[in-house]
Amino acid sequence: MIAYDELEKKWQKAWADSNAFEPEPSDKPGMLITFAFPYVNSPMHAGHMKTYSLTDSYARYMRMRGYNVLLPMGFHMTGTPILGMAKRLAANDAELIDDFIKVYAVPKEEIAKMGDPLYLAKYFAVDTEAGMKEAGLGIDWRRKFTTIDPQFSKFIEWQFGKLNKLGFLTQGTHPVGWCTTDNSAVGGHDTKGDIQPKIEEMIAIKFKDTQSDVYFPCGTYRPETIYGVTNLFVNDKTTYAIVSIGKYQCYLSKEAVGMLSNQIKVDVTGEIQGSELLKRKAVNPVTKEEVPVLPGFFVKPDVGTGIVMSVPAHAPFDYAALERLKASGYPVPSMEYKKVIDLDGKAGAIGKSIDPSMLSGAKGKVEHPEIPALAYLELMNANANAMDDVIERATKAIYKEESRYGVMAAGKYSGKPEAEARELIKKDLIGANEAIAIYIIANEEPVYCRCGTRVIVKVVSDQWFINYGDKKWKEKVRKSLPKTRILPEKLRPTFEYLVDWLDLRATERAHGLGTPFPLNPSHIIESLSDSTIYMIFYTFSDILNSNKVSAEQLKPEFFDYVICSQGDGGKVASSTGIDLSIIQKCKESFEYWYANTSNHSGADLTNNHFIMYLFNHVAVLDEKYHPKQIVPNGLLLYEGQKMSKSIGNTMPIRSLIVKYGADPIRFSSVATADLDTETNFEESTINSVKQKNEFIEETIERLDEMLAAELVHIDYWLYSKLNSKIQKATAALDTISFRSAYNEIYYNTMTELKWYFERGGSNEMVVRELLEKFTLMLGPAMPHVAEEFWHMLGKSTLVAKEKWPTPDKSMTGGTVEVVEDTIRKTMDDIDAVMELTARMPANKGKSASLIRIIIADDWKTEAYNALAEKKNISKALAELKDANKETASKFLSQFASKIMTLEKIEPVRCDEMAKAFSQAISYISKRYKTSIAVEKESESKSQRASRAVPGKPSIEVVW
Repeated sequence: MIAYDELEKKWQKAWADSNAFEPEPSDKPGMLITFAFPYVNSPMHAGHMKTYSLTDSYARYMRMRGYNVLLPMGFHMTGTPILGMAKRLAANDAELIDDFIKVYAVPKEEIAKMGDPLYLAKYFAVDTEAGMKEAGLGIDWRRKFTTIDPQFSKFIEWQFGKLNKLGFLTQGTHPVGWCTTDNSAVGGHDTKGDIQPKIEEMIAIKFKDTQSDVYFPCGTYRPETIYGVTNLFVNDKTTYAIVSIGKYQCYLSKEAVGMLSNQIKVDVTGEIQGSELLKRKAVNPVTKEEVPVLPGFFVKPDVGTGIVMSVPAHAPFDYAALERLKASGYPVPSMEYKKVIDLDGKAGAIGKSIDPSMLSGAKGKVEHPEIPALAYLELMNANANAMDDVIERATKAIYKEESRYGVMAAGKYSGKPEAEARELIKKDLIGANEAIAIYIIANEEPVYCRCGTRVIVKVVSDQWFINYGDKKWKEKVRKSLPKTRILPEKLRPTFEYLVDWLDLRATERAHGLGTPFPLNPSHIIESLSDSTIYMIFYTFSDILNSNKVSAEQLKPEFFDYVICSQGDGGKVASSTGIDLSIIQKCKESFEYWYANTSNHSGADLTNNHFIMYLFNHVAVLDEKYHPKQIVPNGLLLYEGQKMSKSIGNTMPIRSLIVKYGADPIRFSSVATADLDTETNFEESTINSVKQKNEFIEETIERLDEMLAAELVHIDYWLYSKLNSKIQKATAALDTISFRSAYNEIYYNTMTELKWYFERGGSNEMVVRELLEKFTLMLGPAMPHVAEEFWHMLGKSTLVAKEKWPTPDKSMTGGTVEVVEDTIRKTMDDIDAVMELTARMPANKGKSASLIRIIIADDWKTEAYNALAEKKNISKALAELKDANKETASKFLSQFASKIMTLEKIEPVRCDEMAKAFSQAISYISKRYKTSIAVEKESESKSQRASRAVPGKPSIEVVW
């Protein structure tokens, strides 16, 4: 049994004693690898391990590949989450305190002090650093800082000064995600589950009540469908408020009042039950038609205005609601489902451009194209009684196709593309005071601030934003992006889309820890906006720390000179009081490390951190220091769910390391799923890794029992596997494809070693070389275990400082692997033949006395490959020189039915194949408990000899 706790302490001390992860600029190519620093409002949990293990493993790999790698770490303390956590503890939140004691093992006396947010943050920063060290992360801790350190705040102030000078900071009126409790804007880092509030604009069209001067404002994304409105829908089980909006009185659900009052001035003057509204009719402001008000099963009081205009021809939910009402016996007035949008033919037909994944099954038959809403339900093999999620898919499908290919078939803008008409009609309605713009949080589920308050949209008039919508800035990013390597490459279109999508971002918060916003010092810079170029600070933070440079000395001209080569070093030294040699060292360190960078984080940060990282680097830095590599990775899940402190399903990594060991957790996090896919945390996987490690340990211990000997076929086979493994794994790790790499390095090695021993292999020289190179390649993913194996193999150096193995191409491939594969497959054939012939009456009760293995003659390989190339028997025969044409024709005719799929095979001489089988006789004989004869086809007297095929010897079992 491997004592993981002992290994971890032993090798972590060895790394620390040798300063293995404290690089300085040198003549080696430098590489700065960074991962998202943790938010320290509670301990590091298992959900962090995929990103952190993956990044550390990549750093270790690149170090072995000859790069001078810097992997630093800091701690994120900016924003409201720490404040929110401290408030809950100060208020004696019993549930949270219970979690801190039982899950995080925080002593009660420490919890009592955590009402102070700074104390809480510093406590968990210490705890997180300890966890990272226990996980074996190779971090240069000399460079650590927090985002509330005064020196770092000066760096952020400089960054925002640059953005302001470039015109990228703007103040104005704009919708933002908002917490009414904290009275502050919120972003992804401020919410439970780290969910970015998705803000979308709707238009609320005013339909006048025929019985009063009150209006029904109907929230919709599709004002162009107003020509097809048949009725309005309300929720008859909720209460509606009567409100004044400007000079108009309107009905709004009570929930909508609370949300919209943060966007527009809303004065409540009365209320009415939804059931009472069913007695009303309303006037379409465009067509002037009167339409009834009906109950809608899908109308949510907390979405939009709580009132929906019904367009059953183009809205599957509207169609379903009306059909269900009719079926229930509700008195639905007679109405025509008006088709007002046609597909112009570019799509070819309804649903042709729809991704099959949207359908969750085969496409159904469209029978009612005159009612598109029904047609799209039919496309999904559904009708009005479908489940809500099916109707939702149909809604998305029709909206997608009509937006892309639709042409207006009714109204003022008939003949115009649907998307163009939508904007024109929207403009007309707002211009005529017949509609207002409103905003909603459009995430599929409600989004909650970490304090527990539901996030709404607030339109603010004095908010500062970073204007990522600036066209010149976007163009610079577009030009830079192709020079940035994105792994996996298939994510590049996502980044290209995000460059266009990113717009204004609120950049100040009223509460929380962090750097004061320079243009409004009573607020702080929000937690993502101060975390876009922080990687730069790592390159000289250690120099500032060791030379005790104060925050007051870090004036803008210091950063201008060090980072942007602007100004004169002597003048900077004079104005700041920092010694010129220190300034020069900071500048040289930045330029060395930032020439080659790789930024890693979870894929959930792609649409905020990563895209903002790109924009801010392009804005502030010279082109040669723009991002070189971006690596978003999939999440680590627990029982199928994302792990998040705010969700409450986290497992502290320190306790897991005690339970399972650091390396099995690391390996299970990085090597069992592709880079961009999710990894499930499973105990069975960890236990399997432990068992395999014990097999390697036992194999190393067995080396003393083995002897070096002359190489035979099975030894050459193992050498070939080893060297091809190095080639494949290296290529995979160069693109951070850890699953592919360690399938080769780890899992295939286990299989190959077991087969080698089963086949009678026992050459100490061969096994030792495989184990040595295997151990080196194991180093990035399981560093503690690799160091232990390395020293068990008699080595005195550290794997962390060794070079990555290189393949010996002379020992790779050729025919040796083909031969061994043939031996394996032949034994499968022997199994099948013995099972078949044992059933024959003449053989019952007998044991096989002899198994003949007959190897095909060389001319058959030549003939087979000629046929694979020419795809014609006559032409293949013409290529043969020495073979009997009649015999060859008969041989080739057996492949006639699959001639077009034949591929050339590796030519193996009959003598070589026969020799390898002869060396395997002992193994095969032992397996089948009988005599084995290996014969060449031309020398065999067996009647089955002619059945031998290249790569598939003929088998004869004698009973």
